[in-house]
Amino acid sequence: MLILAFDQSIARTGWCLYEPPSHSSMLIGSFTSRPATNMSTEEKTGIFCDEIEKLFRAHKPQFVVWEAAAEVIRSFAKKGREDLAGPTKAPPLTVNADQLILRDIQGHIRHAARARRIPYEAVQPRTWRAAILKNGNLGRDEAKKKAKEFCQMLRIPVKNDDQAEAVCIALFGASTQTYRMMQVRAA
Repeated sequence: MLILAFDQSIARTGWCLYEPPSHSSMLIGSFTSRPATNMSTEEKTGIFCDEIEKLFRAHKPQFVVWEAAAEVIRSFAKKGREDLAGPTKAPPLTVNADQLILRDIQGHIRHAARARRIPYEAVQPRTWRAAILKNGNLGRDEAKKKAKEFCQMLRIPVKNDDQAEAVCIALFGASTQTYRMMQVRAA
């Protein structure tokens, strides 16, 4: 059963097509989803939607897995200005816009799978990192580095860290309960 895995972001999204158990026939790629300035959220996520639609049509996956976006949207204090009267009152909070867009992108993946009646699963970063990289508490940059080293160890040719994480997510996808239940039904 062909697995399509994503490590999505608005800058560059890695993807991997994997048919277990052999990783030697993996198809791996990435696409730039960095939007132009002054684009609306719909336009930004539309770029991603077009790319995933191409992958679904070209390869017809039977299971889709991706890294789940953060459940809690973190907020950051804006830097306040100081004037002659002293510091201004507590600065307002702002959210990281990327985190909001990732939820839309995740929705596009889910919709593409549901529209085709393909089973899918969103996996938590800590979960797949613990299973594949043997440490679920890695930071973002350290996890990307370890994922690339993991692919090099298995001689899986990746060109960037987003592709490496997509490979790890695909490998983890083959161990999920959803995927294993699909195998039982197919047998």
